[in-house]
Amino acid sequence: MSAHRRWACALVLAYGAPALAQEATPALAALRWADVTAALERDPRLAASRSRIRSAEGALTAARTPPNPEVEATAGRAEARDGALRRNEWGLALTIPLDWLARRGPEVDAARATVDEAAEEARELRAEVTAELWRLYVGAAYAQAEAETLEATERQADALARLVRRRVEAGEGRPVEIPRVELELERVRNQVDAARAARDGALAQLGAWLAVPVQRVEPPPPPPPLDPGSPMLDASRHPRVRAALARAEAARAEASLARRSRVPALSVGGFYTSELDREAVGGRVGVELPLWDWKSGRVRRAEAAAAAEASRADAEGRALAAAHADAVATCGKARAIADRQTTRILPRAEESARTLERTFELGETGILDVIDARRVLLEARREYLSSARERDVDCGALILLSGRELP
Repeated sequence: MSAHRRWACALVLAYGAPALAQEATPALAALRWADVTAALERDPRLAASRSRIRSAEGALTAARTPPNPEVEATAGRAEARDGALRRNEWGLALTIPLDWLARRGPEVDAARATVDEAAEEARELRAEVTAELWRLYVGAAYAQAEAETLEATERQADALARLVRRRVEAGEGRPVEIPRVELELERVRNQVDAARAARDGALAQLGAWLAVPVQRVEPPPPPPPLDPGSPMLDASRHPRVRAALARAEAARAEASLARRSRVPALSVGGFYTSELDREAVGGRVGVELPLWDWKSGRVRRAEAAAAAEASRADAEGRALAAAHADAVATCGKARAIADRQTTRILPRAEESARTLERTFELGETGILDVIDARRVLLEARREYLSSARERDVDCGALILLSGRELP
């Protein structure tokens, strides 16, 4: 075997393992995306949203409940002006308010709309929390893959450095190749340290929100491709828009309540009094006299607030449609870039590295050209990981924005 062929075989052994070496890593208890979705119910943000729903339901029960009647009791000591007659006096009065009858309908409508708003906001918050956890999960998975890629490259670069030293010691290489390959090894080690720090940080962030330690994650499931024949987003059924519509409904009910507040407050009741010289039984009627205030300012304010909420609901629908269109474009762009990295750029970088290895085998190129080719291949693989991460994050956000569930 010729010297060049011998050293080429050693080089192939050093670089034969793929840089994306997840399979070579010992299997640990890896966190799955299904484990993350199962932990959603324990998220404190979603727990707070459920508490808000219960609070709104309590307000609805209060709006349906009529006010309690009022009982007034009086007691005293009476003495006749003429004579020595003395005795205790007392009285009872019962008052039943009736003004709530005019307000009950709008109050119940407003409280029911508030419950709907809280429920829709909880659905929207769940989608936002899922999107945030998906972003952290995908980031951790690809940071982990990038660290494994660089660790494999470090092992290959170290093997190549030993190979070059033996080649120079055998008199079959130039001494200048040693510092160049050692500098390349140190550069790769710096990248490995940075990738490990990024991986540990991403895993720590995910573990902080899940309240469990996370050491490894499984690769994320790929988002399904866009279906060109799928219907457009129905904004009226999206929780963000439905919450805005519920706020508008509550504001309209408040405006109706303000108009009904012009009805004078009314109460009825009865009384019994036992006095020194008489006993009395009778009824009573209380009516508010709206001499100074006919609630005009309150009505105008409530009607303006209802109009503003209706406009905000319309704006929310338009903003959602615009965000969906942007998400579709972003997902399509990220998917196209990732596909190009997979089908065109990465295979060409791998072919270029193989070609230079063959020419090195024939003695037509130097080890420095092989190092440069491998550097280009490493960058291509890192760019592939980056583009795949962007694709999964952006397309996952589109799925959640569309009201669907991630796989």
